[in-house]
Amino acid sequence: MHLPHFWASTRKLHLPAAVRTLLAAAVTIFLISPLAFGQYRASIQGSVADAQGGVIPNAKLTLTNLDTNETQARTTNGEGVYNFNALPPARFKLVVEASGFQTKELDNVQIIPEQANALNVQLNVASQTQTVTVDASNSPLLDTETATVGGTISENQIQHMPSFGRDVFQLTSLAPGTVGDQSQSAGGGTFSLPGTQGPGGPGASTGIFATENGPQTLANGGQYENNGIAIDGISTTSAVWGGTSVITPTEDSVDNVKIVSNGYDAENGRFSGAQIQVTSKSGSNTIHGSAFFEASGPD
Repeated sequence: MHLPHFWASTRKLHLPAAVRTLLAAAVTIFLISPLAFGQYRASIQGSVADAQGGVIPNAKLTLTNLDTNETQARTTNGEGVYNFNALPPARFKLVVEASGFQTKELDNVQIIPEQANALNVQLNVASQTQTVTVDASNSPLLDTETATVGGTISENQIQHMPSFGRDVFQLTSLAPGTVGDQSQSAGGGTFSLPGTQGPGGPGASTGIFATENGPQTLANGGQYENNGIAIDGISTTSAVWGGTSVITPTEDSVDNVKIVSNGYDAENGRFSGAQIQVTSKSGSNTIHGSAFFEASGPD
């Protein structure tokens, strides 16, 4: 649809100028919206080498998202190095091929969200066409690319661990290097830790609908007002109260919550406390849903 033709059509209908302007704006948003994508910062990088440690240039790598079947292809450079970036939180299959070597398949590869992940691949010489499949789901997720201290709250933990008001921020104090007791006040709301100056956590009746939500999690010896909060790489920290998010995502929309309590990159340098990084679910080809109920105590 071309906007000039649309505009001419609305004029023929004798619509008021204000109505035509609103319609044109709505069509513009409709046409542009498919260009919006989630911003993911996770990556997989490493090298491909033979059994003796010699690098293998021009090796072909194919990465498949097991949730959506989306594939990406890369080729190692002259030093045998490859990189897949902007990866969503998902399970992957990595297939590595090179002339004269066995094809290797790494199935169920998991990554630490919102950061670089190292995965070096070794290929063995093959006298004929051979494929070796390795189940990578049992490999521990070790951060060998950064010196940060922290942890990741997975989707499974979010769905099965209790959190007051179904607030994912209540789980942030489970990460290494953080302090918080997750207690509730006498009225049923979030209990504020000593020294809290901002609005604190949600009250008994607000839950995820709190206008400003201040997770009661401390790191690096500071108050919660020193924490930074981001959702899909975009800061949601209040302009008035540091450590307070103006958006609280529902548990069903969150894939993971990563908490970096120390040693983070300069890109997170605005705040000196914990860096709370929420990653939304990226979707899959499987139709699924969820249901929950809230039980209230006696009046």
